[in-house]
Amino acid sequence: MNDYDPQNRHYSQSQAWQTTDRAGSLEPRTVAEASVSERLGFIRKVYALFFVGILFAIGGVVIGFNTPSLMIAIAEHPWITLIALIGGVIGAQAVRHVPRVNLAAFFGFTTLTGAVISPLLYYVSQTNPASILQAGVLTVGIFGGLTAYVFISKKDFSFLRGMLWVGLIVVVLGGFLNVLIVGSSGLGFALAAGALILFSGYVLYDTSNIMRRYPTNEYIAGAMDLYLDAFNIFLALIRLLNRR
Repeated sequence: MNDYDPQNRHYSQSQAWQTTDRAGSLEPRTVAEASVSERLGFIRKVYALFFVGILFAIGGVVIGFNTPSLMIAIAEHPWITLIALIGGVIGAQAVRHVPRVNLAAFFGFTTLTGAVISPLLYYVSQTNPASILQAGVLTVGIFGGLTAYVFISKKDFSFLRGMLWVGLIVVVLGGFLNVLIVGSSGLGFALAAGALILFSGYVLYDTSNIMRRYPTNEYIAGAMDLYLDAFNIFLALIRLLNRR
């Protein structure tokens, strides 16, 4: 299964992300410019949504396991599934400022991703079940370690943006090339290793942005970015642990 990360990771200031002060002028409200209480509240929202999103994704896997016809449909129509995932990202981003709808869209998307990978996990559960737990533990360790490093070191990893975009293009195009033309297990293994490194870098980049540059009302977007990073790390580990 190809790694998936189509969201736009570049945030520029817009009037939708600004607040009006008492004088009537527009003033940016990024996390770095917010008060300490606002900043902590924003970060708590992002990570709370991220963790709950993971629970919904697990629920999506369970739904898939208990609905064989759904898993068969997903496995037989990968391009339709890819379009549905892209539509899910776009939809969740489009309604991210609409109360209650934004939460339903985000959790609906994470549930969808769980259902999408259920055929892969079902196959792995029959051939190498231990690798699922191993991939989960490694994902928690990698994601948690990198996140803690950003918070403790307080370094700004925005300089990674260009390199990460180039890496993302290479991984995505390499994945399509391998699926459509090459069909090489060696190339697939190399792409999985590259994806693991790439999305580990995205954890550093996105966490740094969440701490500094995100507007304080963009908690859905922050949770989405972190979720997709962890999701792709998990997929890459599953592929590496089942390379045979």
